[in-house]
Order: sequence, then C-alpha cells, then structure tokens
Amino acid sequence: MILQIDAGNSRIKWRVLDGTAAVFQGNQPTASVLAGEPLRLPAVAGLRLAQLSSVAGDTVVANLSRQLREQYRIDLHVAKVSAQVGAVSCGYSVPEKLGVDRWMAVLAVFQKTGRASVVVDAGSAVTIDLITEDGVHHGGYIVPGIKLLQQSLWKGTDQVKVDQLACTNTLGPGVSTDEAVTRGCTLMLVALIERLAAEHSADLIITGGDALLLKPQLATQVDYYADLVLDGLSHADRNAGHGGRLPACGIGAIHQRLKPR
Repeated sequence: MILQIDAGNSRIKWRVLDGTAAVFQGNQPTASVLAGEPLRLPAVAGLRLAQLSSVAGDTVVANLSRQLREQYRIDLHVAKVSAQVGAVSCGYSVPEKLGVDRWMAVLAVFQKTGRASVVVDAGSAVTIDLITEDGVHHGGYIVPGIKLLQQSLWKGTDQVKVDQLACTNTLGPGVSTDEAVTRGCTLMLVALIERLAAEHSADLIITGGDALLLKPQLATQVDYYADLVLDGLSHADRNAGHGGRLPACGIGAIHQRLKPR
C-alpha cells in the first residue's frame, strides 16, 4: 500500500491506496504538523512507501519524513516539477519555479480528459492553469482566495470587519457588510474564472477547499474533482514506471529521499 500526501498552505490531505483504491483518507490543519504533531493516520499495516506533494515548507516535509521513518520504517518521496511528464510539457521557463501542487493537478486533469482545460485550484490562494489539447501547459494565474480577500479588507480598512464569510446562494448586491464582502469576493473570482474559460474555449475543472463554494456560482459547465493533486501523484508514478519510486532525475515528478533529523 502507498500513502499519498498533499500538504497545502492551510490543510494536509492524505489517502492510503491499495492498488488504485483509496482504503483510508483524511485531513488536518497544516499548522498541526508544522507544530510537530504527527499525521493522524489509522493503524495501517503493509505501507511500503509514501509520496508527497508539498507547498507547505521544509519544516512540514522534515516532520512528516521523521514520523514515517520512525513509525512505519518507510521513506518519504517528494514530488518535484520537471519540464515534461509523458505528453504534458511545463509552461514555465524554469519548471522548478512552478508550484508542485499546480503541476500535479495539471497532470491529473490531462490524464483524465486529454482535452484543453482551465484547471482551478481554489484554496488559500486560487491558482488557474491553462493546458492545451496537445498537453502544452501555458502557465496560469495566482490570486488571493476568498478568505485572503476578506482578510485584506479586515487589515486594510477601519470599518469593513467581517468575522466569517456569510453563506450565499446569490451574487446579487449584499444588504449587509457580511453579504457585501462575501458576494463581492466570490464574484471577483467567478468573473475571472468564467472569462478565462470563455477565452480559451476549454473545459473547466475545479478542485480545492473552496471549490464547492465557487462551483454553484459558475454559469459555465464545470467538473469538480476532490483529489486532483493526489491523483497527479498517481499519474506521475505510473508514467515513471517505478512502482512509486520515481527517478531522481529525468522526466516526471521526481522524488528525493529526506534524511530524518
């Protein structure tokens, strides 16, 4: 069995695969692992390795590596961005500068659809990546997510103070400050996503923690996938053909062995 981990800015998601089937899955705040807490895994027998996509920083990676070596005696293999994986080419002139979570999502979408796509990951930041039907990644966009937009108003103004986002089923004008902030921030992101989907005549794919908040507001047909980053780890693994031990150089999302401190 293989443990796959997606360490984002706000939350860490994980699943245990037996073949291609997820037999366990869960998530927890990234801050908990940053503070030294272990990944909250059930008792799992037969884990042979772990794969990680992380944008959460070196401390999180080191803490996870230490736990897995001590608790399960397995190595942690960390995904990296490369110029090409199979038919998919990276649009960045320096591929290593692309966020690995974005790369994993792009790989997963192209493997699933083989079509031109606009790939939206709605998390703490909202990333939007463009890929052609030929597998050419054309780069993308990064903007603040809904909560970061809200926080910018909180910090930068005296009276626009919203404790939490209001639930909304409409993007019409708000009749309270909470509604005005929630609907305004949501509308900004919806307008950007819809414009890019229309300009590029592409399928629209969405994932991430705020995906289900944005999806009902999108007039464009949109497909939701909960685990695109984890699915990208699986695709990079199969493409490399090393049974979870992707090569340390060459094509694909590469993995490096981290020594526990």
